[in-house]
This record gives sequence, C-alpha cells and structure tokens, in this order.
Amino acid sequence: MVGMKRVIFILLIGQMLMYGADSLSLKDCIKLAISQNQDLKISDKQLQMAEEGIRSSYSTVLPSVSFDYSATRSTVGAGERFYQGVYIPTNDTSSNYFSTGLSLNQNLYNGGKRRNQIKLAKGEAESSRLNLNRTQQAIIANVTEKFYTVLKAKELLKVYEMTLKNSQEQLKKTEEMYKIGQVAKKDILKAQVSEGESRLNLIKQQSSMKNALNDLKMAIGLASDYALDIYEDSYLKPEIIDQAVAEQKALENNPELKSLQIQKSNSYLNYKIAQGDLWPSVNGSFSYGRDGSEIERTYSEFDKWWRTSLNLNISYPLFTGFNRKANIQQKKINYNLYDDQIEKKKLEIISEVERLILTINTNLEMIAINEINILSAQEDLRLAQEMYRLNSATLLDVLDAQVAFTKAQGNLVTTKYDAKIAEIQLAYLMGILQQPE
Repeated sequence: MVGMKRVIFILLIGQMLMYGADSLSLKDCIKLAISQNQDLKISDKQLQMAEEGIRSSYSTVLPSVSFDYSATRSTVGAGERFYQGVYIPTNDTSSNYFSTGLSLNQNLYNGGKRRNQIKLAKGEAESSRLNLNRTQQAIIANVTEKFYTVLKAKELLKVYEMTLKNSQEQLKKTEEMYKIGQVAKKDILKAQVSEGESRLNLIKQQSSMKNALNDLKMAIGLASDYALDIYEDSYLKPEIIDQAVAEQKALENNPELKSLQIQKSNSYLNYKIAQGDLWPSVNGSFSYGRDGSEIERTYSEFDKWWRTSLNLNISYPLFTGFNRKANIQQKKINYNLYDDQIEKKKLEIISEVERLILTINTNLEMIAINEINILSAQEDLRLAQEMYRLNSATLLDVLDAQVAFTKAQGNLVTTKYDAKIAEIQLAYLMGILQQPE
C-alpha cells in the first residue's frame, strides 16, 4: 500500500513538473526527495542483502546432502600371457563399473561459531535497517533546513525590495523639495547614496536567494535551471522543550548513536566467532551407495551391491603461526574501541542538544523583542519623514530611521527561521523525524 502511494505521488509530481505547477510545500519537497534519493535506494538494497544474509547463515546449522553418480568402462588390449611355460594369446577384454550414492555431512560442533554467525547476520540486518532509517531522517532534516533557508531568503528579499521602494520614494520627495528650495543639494546626494545602497543590498539578497534555492533543488533532486517556487501555509513557532527530556530522547533514539551501539554488538559477535577457533571442530558424515559391474543389478536389486559408511571427524589445529591468537586479540581491541566512540558520541549529543535548545530559546525571545522593535522603528520612520517634510528634522534622521526599520525587519525574519532550523536539527538529534504521510 505504501509502495502504491509512493508511485502515485511520483506520478503526480511528474505531471506537476511537466505542466509547470512548480510551487511546492515542505511535505512535497520531502516526499520528492525521498522518492528519488540515490543514497536511500542504496541503503534499501543493502538492507535486502542483509536480510538474505540471515537466511544464508542458517545453512551452517543444516546438513549438506549430495548425490554422486559415476560410470566407468575399462578395456585391456589383446596380448599374451605366460602360463606353465607357454605364451598364450589373449583377446581384448572390457569391463564396466557403475556407482551411485548419497552422502550427508553435518558440523556437530565448532566452538559456538554457527550460533554466533546467525546472531551476527541478524545484527548486520539490524544495522542496515538503522542505516536506512538514519539516511531517511538525514534527508528529511536536510530538505527541511534548506526549505526554511529559502523561506528566510525569500522574506528578506521582500524586506529589501520594500526598502528600495522607500528609498526611491524618499529620493523623489527630496528632489521635489529641492525644486521648491526647501532642502539643499546635499540632501539629494544623500538620498541618491541611500537609494544606491538599497539597490546593492537587494542585488546581494537576490544572489543569496538564488543560492538557497539551488541548494534546495539539489537536496530534492531537481535540475538547477528548474523554475521552482515554494510556499508555507503558516509559520509555527518552535515549542519550548525541556533540556533533560530532549537529552534523554536523543540518547535513546539518536540514529548515529544507535548505529554505533549495534556496531558494537556486532563487533562483540565477531570476537566470539574468532574465539570459536580455540575449540575443536567436530563433523559427522553418513553415506549410502550402490555399485557393481551391471547397471541393472546395481539399481534394481536393493538387497545387494550396497555399502554404507558412518564417519566422525574431530579436527583441532595445534599451531597456526599465532594467527588465531592475533586474530582474537584484534577483534577484542576493535570491540573495546566502540566503548570510547559511544561515550564520545553521547557527550557530543548532550552538548549539541544544549546548544540547539539555547539557540531556539534565544531566538524565541528575540522574536518577541523584534516584533516590538519593528512597530517602534516603523513609527520612528513615519515621524522622521513627517518632521523632515516640515523642516523639523534632517534627511539623516530619516535615513537612520529607515536603516533601523530595515534592520528590525531583517532581524525578525532571521530569528524566526533560525529558530525553525535549530528545531529541525534538534529533532534529528532526538531521532523523531518521520516521513510525511
């Protein structure tokens, strides 16, 4: 059912792109990225291989059965033989020999290697499953971060477009006031400089917008020249999360940490498998066969011409050039290394959780402040413009107020989306990202 939904979605997206319906939501971007991400496809195939490895591992506990058949014809050429002092001529003689049989071979004991090899196969499948999940969550986090970066650039672009429009209107008003002798020539020059700076800021932001959009296209899997646009239904502020709760969830569910933990478990199994070489290998075999010179009797007279064998073999290598000991020690060191790696990763996770929560909370506080600052800066700009028109303020007062208003708007946009980006990064650390339905 899930596969069918994915196919339908891909077809719809394909139609949408074909006919130019190029405005995508965050959900659309994530689904499109997941549907065609090559790393995810590779991880999925690796999981399939690992699951087949489980079935293959069970072959070590089952006997091997083989069927053998052979047919031989021997011919001795004509000659002579010496008998009682006389050479007697002989004719060509031929003989046939037929043989068939079944054999069964079973390893009875190998130091626990078979049991641990099955566990290892299951562990490697689990590792592949975790890697698939980690890859999917990384895609969701990456696309979401790129999506919010584009939205931030998009809103900043609107801010700079409005700033340029205000600068142009201010330049026009200043020129009109100069014509009637209300202001000096230097005010026109200052207004022109302000308008030029606004234009430069807009050009820079257009470039930033293009780069952010290209990054999103790459994350989704679209060509850089595709005319993509995105939209967001509404902005939702990140929720305040308790640090202790976030740390606990991250230590329990972090994809990278869980991957290290299963790798440690698999490394331990490799160590136990290597230890199995210290024990003898016990193998048993049984065979049943029939043979004779006449094929009819060989295969039809079941009470004759048959043979059986039962064999028990115990093998123990006495000396292997210290290879066994070195191999076991190597596996043990590799297993112990994971303890340090896991502890290091836990410290990194806790530190990163703390940083991201601080980032979110700080930005939330700044959002509230910036919302107030915008209102104040807007009113200050209005008053400065009015006072300048009445010759009660200088053009510099107006320009300073415009800069402050633009800055307040930019700060609000930046804090809004920096908080969302930190939120998605925290969600990835906590391992709670899910593919949208």
